[in-house]
Amino acid sequence: MPVCEVCQQPANQTCGGCKSVFYCSKNHQKSAWKDHKFKCHPFEVQYSKTAGRYLVARRDIKQGEIILREKPCVSGPRTACTPHCLSCNKKSEPIKKDDVTDYYRCTSCNWPMCGKKCEMSNVHKEECKLMSSNNYKCTITYKNPEKAEAAYCVIAPLRTLLLSLSNPEQFKSIMNLESHLKERINTQLYRVLKTNLVTFIVQVLKLPFDEETILKVASIYDTNSFDVRSPDGLCRFRAIYTTAAMMNHNCTPNTRHIFLGDDYTLALIATVPIAKGEMLTATYTQALWGTLDRRKHLNSVKCFYCNCERCADATEFGTYIGSIYCSICAETKTEDKPMMLSTDPLNETAPWSCAACGHSIESRQMFWGNNALKQDLSKMNKSGPEEFEKFIKTYSNTLHQTNHLVLQAKLALMQIYGNYEGYTLAELSDELLKRKVDICHELLEVADKLEPGWSKFRGTILLELQAAMVLQTKRDFDCDKITKAGAQDQLMESMILLQEATNILKVEPHMKETLEQKVRELSLFINSTSCDDVKF
Repeated sequence: MPVCEVCQQPANQTCGGCKSVFYCSKNHQKSAWKDHKFKCHPFEVQYSKTAGRYLVARRDIKQGEIILREKPCVSGPRTACTPHCLSCNKKSEPIKKDDVTDYYRCTSCNWPMCGKKCEMSNVHKEECKLMSSNNYKCTITYKNPEKAEAAYCVIAPLRTLLLSLSNPEQFKSIMNLESHLKERINTQLYRVLKTNLVTFIVQVLKLPFDEETILKVASIYDTNSFDVRSPDGLCRFRAIYTTAAMMNHNCTPNTRHIFLGDDYTLALIATVPIAKGEMLTATYTQALWGTLDRRKHLNSVKCFYCNCERCADATEFGTYIGSIYCSICAETKTEDKPMMLSTDPLNETAPWSCAACGHSIESRQMFWGNNALKQDLSKMNKSGPEEFEKFIKTYSNTLHQTNHLVLQAKLALMQIYGNYEGYTLAELSDELLKRKVDICHELLEVADKLEPGWSKFRGTILLELQAAMVLQTKRDFDCDKITKAGAQDQLMESMILLQEATNILKVEPHMKETLEQKVRELSLFINSTSCDDVKF
C-alpha cells in the first residue's frame, strides 16, 4: 500500500501531475505542493557513464502533452551577431540625430539598445554597472549594420559568471552541465576567446575568475544553449535551460519545444506517445539534412557523433534522403533507379557504392557535391518558384525526389505557392495548385518517417495542404467535375487535416488567429458549394 508523502500513512490519492507520489487526503496534498511543485514532472533524471545525465519518462506520457515548462537560467546574444539590444534582443534600429545616423546607446556603457526602458532593465543593470565602473565603453560603430560583431561573445559568459555572486545555486546548476572544453580548447574559435574573452573578464572588468573557468562557461554555453527566436523573427538569442539541456539528442526525436511569453519560457511537448521508462529526446539538427551533414554538424557544434537508429540506417528509414542516383546506372529507364549508399553510415570516411553495379565513390566526393549544390540553393531568388523548379529539373538525373536538397527546394515551393505575391492560392493555375498539393503529400510522407507524430513540420504541411485541397475542391465543384457528395467527401478529408493541424499547432505562439482563419475559409467554401449539411 502506498504511503502519504506528508504523514507516511496509507494513501490512495496520487499526484495528478507526475503520478509518482501519494497522499492520504487533499489537505496533505495541498500542504505538500509548496515543495512538490518544483519536482512535479512526468520525468526523472538518470545517469550513465556513456550518456551522462538524461531524462526518462516516469509514467506514460500522452501525445501533445506538455512535459516541462522552464524559464531560462541565463540568456545572452550569440557569439557573433549584428547589433542587437542587450535587453530585449531585438535587432538595433538606427536613429538620426543632428544629421548623424547611429543606434540608441546605453548612456553608461555605450552598447546599442532600444531605448531608455531597455537601458534600465534588470538583465542589463549589473553588467552595465561593472563595465562603467571600469571605464569600459562599447566600440561598435554604425558603419555596416549587417556586419556580425564579435564583441557580443563576452555578454553571455559574463552574465553566467555574475550568477556566481547573485545566485550561486543557479550558477552551480549551470556549471554541472557538460562543457566539452577539452574538445574545443584547441579550435580556432577558442584560441580567439582565450585572447578576447579572458582578457575582457580578467583585465578589463577585473573579475576574479581563472582562464579555465571562463572558457568552461563559454563551452557550456556552446554545448547546452538553445537558439531562441521570437514568433515574429525580430528577436534571436541564446539561452540555457538547465533541465531541458539534459535531454539526449536523437535524429528522430519524441519531443519538440516552443518558447512562450515575454520571458521565453521553454515548453517541451511530446510529439508521440512516450512509454514509462523511455528516454526523452530532442534534436539538435535539421530533419531534412542527410546523415553526412547531420553528423558533421553535431560533431562540430556539440562535440559528438550521433549513432541513433536513423544515422545507422543507410536508407534513412527508406527515404534515401542523403543518397543520389548512381552515375553509371543513370540512364536506367526504370522508375527505381539504383542509388548510391554509404557502406558504413556511422563512418563519415566510408565509401559509397551502388548495389546494382558496384560503382563506388569516396565520401569526400559526396561532401563536395552536397556543399556545391547547397551553395546553389542558398543563392537562389526566394521571391518566386522559377529557380527552385529549375534546380529540381536540372539535377533530376542525379538527385531523386526525396534527396535532401530536392526536399529543401520543395519546402520552399510549398511556402511560395499559395502565400507569395503573384502566387497566392487564388492566383494559382490549376496546374500549380495540383503541384502544391503533390508537394505537400510528398513532404508529408517524409515527415511521417523522419519526424513522426505532432511535429511542427507535420503541422505546417497539413495546414498548407488542407488550404490547397479546399480550393481544389471548390474549383472542381464549380466546374461540375465532382458531385455534391464528392465535394462533401473531400471536405471531410480537409476537415480532418485541419483538425490535426490545429491539435499540433494550437500551442504555438500567435497561431490562434491563423487557425481560426483557416476554419473561416473552410466555412466559406461550404457556403459557396451549397453543402449546407456539412458541419464544421
